[in-house]
Amino acid sequence: MKRKAIKINWDALESAFDNKNEELVYYLDRVTGQVFLEGEGEDEFDDDDDLVDDSASDAPPRDDTTRIYIDPPDSDDLLSWMRDFLGDSKGLDAMIRDRLLRAVELREPQGAIREILDGNAEIRDRWFAYRSDRLHETMDAWLDANDVSVTDSPPWK
Repeated sequence: MKRKAIKINWDALESAFDNKNEELVYYLDRVTGQVFLEGEGEDEFDDDDDLVDDSASDAPPRDDTTRIYIDPPDSDDLLSWMRDFLGDSKGLDAMIRDRLLRAVELREPQGAIREILDGNAEIRDRWFAYRSDRLHETMDAWLDANDVSVTDSPPWK
């Protein structure tokens, strides 16, 4: 079924996909285009906060049938992206690349990876650009898989 195109606040949608708090659950209303959240800590966000998009429509979400659950990439996805980044990146310092490869294989790698990246601004910037591209690809695929038509293209296209 072809749906009417909706206006989406791309920053709000990206924030939802970049959510690392498992207690917050984000949805997109396929009628209004509103990105909203439910869950523990939801009341910590103001109505004018960018994480909840009230600009798309003043209408509340219709009901559960119009809501599409936003499933952000999990830590396994992020580690896979890091492995791909390390394999794809040309010109990375071999020592830093090896340290990152070892860090990725740790039982809890996030702290070690963060420490390495914090000490290497150029690689950190390259990683975040790479990660942003992967996140946008994930968002595009999610919109396609959920048959969401948009009125305006995302800013990364």
